[in-house]
Amino acid sequence: SLRTFEDLSGAKPSEGTESTRRHGNMPHVIHQPEYRFAEGKLYHGFRCERVEHIPDFELTSYTMRHEGTGTELWHIDRKDANNVFSINFRTTPFDSTGLPHILEHLALCGSKNYPVRDPFFKMLNRSVATFMNAMTGPDYTLYPFSTMNEVDYRNLQRIYLDAVFRPNLAYLDFLQEGWRLENNNLQDRSSEIVIKGVVYNEMKGAFSENAQLFGQNLLNNMIPDHTYGYVSGGNPLEIPKLTHTDLIEFHRKYYHPSNSRIYSYGSFDLTKTLALVDKEYLSDQSRIDNSYSRIPQQKRWAQPRNVHISSRLDNMGASFERQNQIAIALLMCDATDIQESFELNVLSEILIRGPNSAFYKSLIEPNFSGGYNQSTGYSADTKDSAFVVGLQDLPVEDFTKFNDLFDQTITNVIKDGFEAQHVESVLHNLELSLKHQSPHFGNALLFNSTPLWNHDGDVVSNLRVSEMIARLRANLGRNNRYFQQKMEQYFANNTHRLTLTMSPDELYEENFKKAESEMLRQKVEALDQEQLQEIYTNGLKLEASQKAVPNTDVLPCLSLNDVSNPPKWPLLKVETIQNVHTQICTVPTNEITYLKCLFNITGLSQEEIKLVPLFCNVINDMGTSKYDFRDFDKLVLSKTGGIDFKFNFVENVHDAKSYTLSVMMNTHALDKNVPDMFELCQELLQNFQFADVDRLKMLIENYVSNISVGVASSGHLYAMLGAMSLVSDAGQLKSLLSGVDHIEFMKNLLQKTSTEQIRDMLKSIGTKVFNQSNLRVAINSSESYLPTAVNHFRNFVEKIPTSEKTNESSEIHFSNPSCQQYLMNIPVNYCAKAFFAVPYLHKDHPTLRVLAKLISAKYLLPVVREKNGAYGAGAKISSDGIFSFYSYRDPHSTKTLDAFEGTYEWLRSESNKIDQQALFEAKLGVLQQLDSPIAPGNIGIDYFLYEVSQEMFVNYRSRMLSITIDELQAAIEKYLKNQPKHYGKCILGPANKELELETSHKWKIIA
Repeated sequence: SLRTFEDLSGAKPSEGTESTRRHGNMPHVIHQPEYRFAEGKLYHGFRCERVEHIPDFELTSYTMRHEGTGTELWHIDRKDANNVFSINFRTTPFDSTGLPHILEHLALCGSKNYPVRDPFFKMLNRSVATFMNAMTGPDYTLYPFSTMNEVDYRNLQRIYLDAVFRPNLAYLDFLQEGWRLENNNLQDRSSEIVIKGVVYNEMKGAFSENAQLFGQNLLNNMIPDHTYGYVSGGNPLEIPKLTHTDLIEFHRKYYHPSNSRIYSYGSFDLTKTLALVDKEYLSDQSRIDNSYSRIPQQKRWAQPRNVHISSRLDNMGASFERQNQIAIALLMCDATDIQESFELNVLSEILIRGPNSAFYKSLIEPNFSGGYNQSTGYSADTKDSAFVVGLQDLPVEDFTKFNDLFDQTITNVIKDGFEAQHVESVLHNLELSLKHQSPHFGNALLFNSTPLWNHDGDVVSNLRVSEMIARLRANLGRNNRYFQQKMEQYFANNTHRLTLTMSPDELYEENFKKAESEMLRQKVEALDQEQLQEIYTNGLKLEASQKAVPNTDVLPCLSLNDVSNPPKWPLLKVETIQNVHTQICTVPTNEITYLKCLFNITGLSQEEIKLVPLFCNVINDMGTSKYDFRDFDKLVLSKTGGIDFKFNFVENVHDAKSYTLSVMMNTHALDKNVPDMFELCQELLQNFQFADVDRLKMLIENYVSNISVGVASSGHLYAMLGAMSLVSDAGQLKSLLSGVDHIEFMKNLLQKTSTEQIRDMLKSIGTKVFNQSNLRVAINSSESYLPTAVNHFRNFVEKIPTSEKTNESSEIHFSNPSCQQYLMNIPVNYCAKAFFAVPYLHKDHPTLRVLAKLISAKYLLPVVREKNGAYGAGAKISSDGIFSFYSYRDPHSTKTLDAFEGTYEWLRSESNKIDQQALFEAKLGVLQQLDSPIAPGNIGIDYFLYEVSQEMFVNYRSRMLSITIDELQAAIEKYLKNQPKHYGKCILGPANKELELETSHKWKIIA
């Protein structure tokens, strides 16, 4: 739950929340919108302070303030079915014990009206929420959820409000979620004492991820004077200093209504929310002065600073001598100065994004590193904003080179200025993103606004991005050195500059273990007999409470009537245009046309297929025979939202006996730019170039560096891919294309193959792939523009060359059971088991999907998370028919694999837990996925990729809702009783000498 926020739609943080207003003196008719609430009036204890309409998104902002407590409630009224609610608090810790983070976990462990252990996890299965979480940032904690169902919305609202304002904060929950000392054998008082806890293990996992370690240290050292000098998520070695009393005191102080902010978004009735919040939670509270939680601006340094830190040697990363990182961070402006912060964000994009930017030319193109590191960019997540540019995977001796190039780049930019077309392409991309609609717009708006709102910034004016763009254009028009002067102020003459370097230490993991052992030894030595007895008793009490049957009757739950109707999607039309299978969808797209071109590549050789992920990554970065890569990038950015390529791997949904591989080209543009969009796509598909070998070499090396970073943060996905790779040749190929095996393949390729050879293979792939015979297309556009879009498409498609049709699909062959471990020097494990069950359209697939939800909620979470301390665990069945078990940031490995193996036994011995309610909750869990909102540009994607029609989808959904307990029991017997014929097990994690002994299996160990 400790994370930095990125816009859910994939837009940059500054792009997800914008609006447009008309400018200039053109006469136009103003349609005055009807407001539901009036400024100055009182509604259920809330005074309406400010009402503003933001026309481009057709949203109205209402700012309400509670008379009694001063609590601000910000409501965004918008015609959007996906409604959002969140309660935010400004939380400023002054140590690194993880206080706000552990409190965030504990608040969701039962409250006055809902005295159930962990109602948060219980509600995950009693709701059809499209998003449900809680998060701790550096100086805020927020509790957001979203749902399209109003009954659900009111249920979750009550649970969340009760959780934050009246939590139980029970001591046993503190021991489980935070940290505890416990006997290794709970039944034996004299057994060794160990340290456990969900957040404790979560942060051990987080601190083993180098990119996160680097980002955390950047913040702590850049803004060290106040709360940002500490780790809000908790440093594992500091967490055990936290007491339960500290936690209760922190809640009393920081979760007071006067220190809270409430956000609501969508189309549901706000008056019901106001009445509930006032009557139940605020009317009996008084206002307090919340200035104690305000964060002052960081005092600026007179001199730049340098800090060096050590990190874990990542055995999946670059070679030891290259596994270093360096970044220069500059403190910018007060984040509440929204125009200044906006302009600095645009300036940052101009400086770092793409081949026309100054830092890309000076730092990336000379190819002495693995490219930008993950901290690079502009951030306004704290009271003072910051600009960071950093490199990963470079030798220590190049640190000086980086520093010199950084300064030189700034000097050159101030002297030469910026190319107008590059600036324009960045601004166009920003304007296009205003029109591009995301199904999670309300969540994106919340996450992008939270840091600013947290510092009492003007979040409403911050939505008027096109006004800010207009002001910026005016400033640039009046003063042609406008950005250069900003460069002088914030870059050249800025003494608040931190240079952070990080190098791997082969003993890092060992040193952490020693420090942990020493901390534990000191704690245990300080215990007297009475305290030892208390630890033993608490261990037994906690185990009993974990095993106790929860009283979930007090929690609200949806009924079948609330969810019986499937979502209504626009109809798809399929035509053959110029012999190309074309799917057309008429949908309100806000003046944007979306294009997807799917090229079947199943006919490529195995060697070529392995290069397809790289091909997709570099094809649009090399230019064409008509335009060099810089000009092509400018053109693409100034006319489209970018042209992206990715490969798709799809198993046959009818019988899972074959699979199809394809490359999808994805782009979108404003309707007025659609002719240019098709022209640019055609230019790329027909005239792509791989001539510049030095550039290609740099792109390949950066690609390998980027895929090697952050394996641990998605460790469970890599473990599942690793387990799947042992089930069939299709799974093996998937892992070679996107799993840990892909990283190893690419590293070997770099070592053993010349760039010229790779270039020739990539060229050959493009020539074979981009032809009309392998092509299928999807176009999503508005009713008024669609005929025009289709006409432009006709011209585009007839110019694409035709050659013979390649293989449509490949047969799948299954493998014998086996096990493998990818060794990683991290302190946690990611475990998985996978087996083939049934294809997607088999009648048992929805049954197994419901069963997976039930196993996750009733068995794996209580055992693997609550009892054994992993951060996450679950089971799932994918559209490829593979059923998987997984764990995330797990202190155990073989114990977890035993839990996976024990699933059938548990289902039999606890069959009384599989009642109508449990079955219905599992169905709701599946509905969350089936009914999740889809962006206008993606409607019809299931039919396009998988050939699952809307009728098939509705039948699948109805079948899932009609499953009976008898059918579920039959599926348990059929699929889980005996060891499946084709299965694989995989662990990502540290070496375990006893692995084969403990599992009675032969393991392939991959170092």
